[in-house]
Amino acid sequence: MDTALRFSGYFGAVVLLFGVIGGWIVGSYLEHPLLMLHIVLGALCLVAWIVTSGFHSVSRASQVLSGRTARFSYNVVLYTAVFSGLVILANVFVFMNDKRWDLTEEGVYSLSEKSAKIVRGLKAPLRMVAIDAPQIAERDKTETMLGLYRYHNDKKVSFELLNAQARPVELDRLGMKPGNLLYLEYGEGASKSVSRINALDEQSITNAIVKLTRGAAKKLYYVQGHGEPALDSAEEGGMKQFADALADEHLEIEGLILAQVGAVPADAAAVILADPKRALQQGERDALIQYAEKGGRLILLGNGENRDSDDVRSIAQTFGIEVGRDVVLDEQLRLFAGPQLAVQFIAQQFGPHPVTAGMRQAEPPVFLFSSSVTSTKTSDDKVTYSELLKSGPNSWAERDLRLIFDEGSPTAARDPEDKKGPVSIAVAYEKKLEGSPVTGDEEEKPANAARVVVFGDTSWLTNGNLMAMGNRDLALNVINWSAGEEGSVAIGPKSFRASAAPIPEASYNRILALSFIGPELILLLGLFIWWRRKVSLA
Repeated sequence: MDTALRFSGYFGAVVLLFGVIGGWIVGSYLEHPLLMLHIVLGALCLVAWIVTSGFHSVSRASQVLSGRTARFSYNVVLYTAVFSGLVILANVFVFMNDKRWDLTEEGVYSLSEKSAKIVRGLKAPLRMVAIDAPQIAERDKTETMLGLYRYHNDKKVSFELLNAQARPVELDRLGMKPGNLLYLEYGEGASKSVSRINALDEQSITNAIVKLTRGAAKKLYYVQGHGEPALDSAEEGGMKQFADALADEHLEIEGLILAQVGAVPADAAAVILADPKRALQQGERDALIQYAEKGGRLILLGNGENRDSDDVRSIAQTFGIEVGRDVVLDEQLRLFAGPQLAVQFIAQQFGPHPVTAGMRQAEPPVFLFSSSVTSTKTSDDKVTYSELLKSGPNSWAERDLRLIFDEGSPTAARDPEDKKGPVSIAVAYEKKLEGSPVTGDEEEKPANAARVVVFGDTSWLTNGNLMAMGNRDLALNVINWSAGEEGSVAIGPKSFRASAAPIPEASYNRILALSFIGPELILLLGLFIWWRRKVSLA
């Protein structure tokens, strides 16, 4: 009996340990009787052992500190110290020679080979500063992502997490604005280039690095001199937020007065004409058309309210795109108010195109007083027309503008001659010019192509509106595609492949029981044999 009680300590420890580990793995102790039985039985055995064994006497302690038992204990301590030292040395070696293995099917825990190749090829230091998220899970996710970039080139890449509340001065020094999540700095001294992005996914970070490594920022030109929204104006209706967003993307924008220079500069990556209030000279219109026809990139932004200038409309017609003399209205249901007409609406349909790729229905762009924009020609082998965005199914393009702008109480109704929704409000034109395709690591692209993007609205880019919902993302997508920066590295989303299969509860309980009882019985049997031999030799 005494022998059994003394062995109960070992038995209780093993049973309790299996119960605790099992509950931790399963995630619950109360829902599984087997686990509760382990914990209760293990605890009772340990209590019985403690009560019956008592404390060691002084004489027993002296025996332990001398004789064969002591020598055996000293050897155990020595071997343990040697083993611990070897483990420490092994950990130091592993730390100095870091190596990762990603065993997931889609490489969820590693960078794509495209990103890894770009990072390994960096010639100058790359510093990344991310805004520290208050949620621990998000913080760990950010640190893991940036750590992957450092792993592939720890001599050139460094990163840190910046607490915006604790270090606001540092935040201002980096020029971080609301919405910016990551600051990237490539190079040193005068050759240093900077980018700020609003996303922390691999594709966004890698593409930002690619832009920085290309050196000088691409230059965009913004046509001025006809009452266009001012680039440097921070007031409502200005374009300063838009200009700042381009600077964050490592793109440079500069005003262009065509009447003075006579032609679009040769270093133009794209030219923007946004809602001119006064008519352009014929030479200015011709310069923009010739620039685009020779392979330039042109962005035309209209305004349904503007009835004084037809320049956007006439230039767009040259490329087979019609900007309607209308305003898109959308019938919206509002709580306690019923259906109401709105000149401000969200785009509810996205066409398949690089400009709209990655945009989410949960954050659609918002437009105000937009004209309809449609193509008058069809696509062929050389020319492609793409409708980018459309209004909702309850919308239409109102042609009688007097009902909206000239009446004391604006009202309108859908007439047979009006375009019925969904109404296209943006069209992209691309014409492949003579030239062989470029091949390489990236997708095959035309060596030379004319690109024109036409929107029926300008207000979505102005201060106060740019940061609304998906407007900023759309603006940068338009600019990047027009300037040839669209998805220089395309990285698809990674996810675990679903492989779970439901099983009956009875089968699950049997599997759980066998998973514990087998190893547990083996361990208890081994302990019992060892204990019996120890008792027989005593």
